[in-house]
Amino acid sequence: MKDSFLQLNQARRAVHFYQSGVKLSDEDIKNIIEPVRYTPSGYNAQPWQFVVVRDEERLVELQKIAMNQSHVTEAGNVIIVLGDKNFGENEAERILAEWQEYKNLPPNKVHGLKTSLLKKREDWKQREMMLRNASLAAMNLLLSIEANGFCACPMMGIKQIELKKFLKLPENILPVLFITVGKPHTTKNDGQPLPRKKFEELCWNETFGNHF
Repeated sequence: MKDSFLQLNQARRAVHFYQSGVKLSDEDIKNIIEPVRYTPSGYNAQPWQFVVVRDEERLVELQKIAMNQSHVTEAGNVIIVLGDKNFGENEAERILAEWQEYKNLPPNKVHGLKTSLLKKREDWKQREMMLRNASLAAMNLLLSIEANGFCACPMMGIKQIELKKFLKLPENILPVLFITVGKPHTTKNDGQPLPRKKFEELCWNETFGNHF
């Protein structure tokens, strides 16, 4: 494994104290998102999208939606990862065309893929499939933010219904992760990083609980 990837993961931290006045440029955003486009996904569906909020007045409103956590406005930027829970139906035409063009699927395989994409599933199953895929993109986004010289904080204390209304999301598009983005404060910090579990505590050999 390349040392740089380990170092990138070790350097990435959830940052709560930011320099004021730092705004992502359009070019910064493009550079951050570009590696995230290569995130793997089932069917190559890529059911994720991103909303970037930089406007100060809108950040104030977002802070209210985020339980008044002050680093929303202090960071100066928020990126919200979204996911389409109906990606099978909404993206079927594109997905099938790409698989036929790039993979030369025979007719029976195309039919099987189409059947799987358009299968009627319970709402919670559709959400779960979307979340598994979009969460991969969210993690890549956090690493890309770090690699591009910025810092971030993934946040979970968000009023989801209010956020959907604020972003004017259609019914099928759901918020997946709310991320503040900026530059770390020069004097304030979050202190020593919390420890991570050891290899022996989280990786098993062949069956659960069987140590290497």
